Amino acid sequence: MMVSLCRAKTDLLQGDGKGILVYLASVEYFMMKTSFRSLAAFVLILCFPGAASANPFKKSREDLELRIVENQRRFERRQQRASEAIPWRVMNAARGIVIMHQVKAGLGVGAEFGNGVASVKRADGTWGTPGFVSLSKGSYGFQIGANEVVTIMLLMTDESLKLLQGGGSGNVGLSVEAVAGPHDAGGDFDSHSLLKPILVYSDAKGAFIGAAFQAGAIVEAKKKNETLYGASLDQILFSGRVGPTRAGASLMTVLNEAGSERYYTQ
Repeated sequence: MMVSLCRAKTDLLQGDGKGILVYLASVEYFMMKTSFRSLAAFVLILCFPGAASANPFKKSREDLELRIVENQRRFERRQQRASEAIPWRVMNAARGIVIMHQVKAGLGVGAEFGNGVASVKRADGTWGTPGFVSLSKGSYGFQIGANEVVTIMLLMTDESLKLLQGGGSGNVGLSVEAVAGPHDAGGDFDSHSLLKPILVYSDAKGAFIGAAFQAGAIVEAKKKNETLYGASLDQILFSGRVGPTRAGASLMTVLNEAGSERYYTQ
């Protein structure tokens, strides 16, 4: 099959009109006989021959740095919308943050339940090095019709912070409820919400609201953390010994500024 594809490709590149039809027919047959993942690898290798000796699904350090940058931009975009911005008082009181991005891949392909980054505050009250996390189950945004959802979860208590300990599964029996986060719009701010375990801000109305997060709901993305830091999520978030990359330091600065009243009154 691969020989037929390569021969058809050669005819196509040489300008053989018949080669176009043969090539398209060959690709169609190949698509019927392979999985989506294998097809993606095939297309990458076909278009970029030099990639044949590499793992096309392995994330490089540069890829992971870009992931952090993208999550910073998602946070910044929300903060730029006055009616949806997370109040500085919430950011100031928060103990941890999870920025989660969910994408529906397409009809018949399935969905990526969620990948993102998490950070917790250090002893001095500033945000620490971000680590990679994912959702182990549930895709609430998709259930209400969204194709792409950005959700920011603020962990407000020591209890909710345990969701990130032990790689996300270190506290068996843990269960904490999430509620919608307050806004400053119109000068109306509910300070009682700061006592809730998890405050949720999401592009999808109702996403995660009322959900009971249990140990293992948010898990570490081990390979990503090992690739970028050579460390586990526990070490990154709680040891204080894992320093940030350039992208991580930038995200930390943005999060620290978001918790400053002076930043919003300038």
